[in-house]
Amino acid sequence: MLLITKGETKFWYLTLTEKVTISNPKFLFYVTHLQTFKTYAFLLTDTSAFTDRYNKFSVNENTYNFFEGEYMYDVYAQTSSVNLNPTLANEQVESGILKVQLVESAEVFYTPS
Repeated sequence: MLLITKGETKFWYLTLTEKVTISNPKFLFYVTHLQTFKTYAFLLTDTSAFTDRYNKFSVNENTYNFFEGEYMYDVYAQTSSVNLNPTLANEQVESGILKVQLVESAEVFYTPS
């Protein structure tokens, strides 16, 4: 699951390159809110120094102004550096859940007594 906290920059680490069949891919992220069905499409630049091991993306929530809640996300590999339409992308390489929250919540651990 990917996570975004409102007003913060997060790093997402994914393994996309191993699924890509095109050279020098650009990554299109397409997200859909699970309650409102509002969609967002955006391109993120892979900043990983080791793309054969993992892909690293920097995401600032202020750029997209997401609603709080859960989203279904799909990542597409494509040769275009401007296309935002997933039906025109070369291939889908990942899908999952994205959670947008107001503030990062601490994990709670319980110890049996």
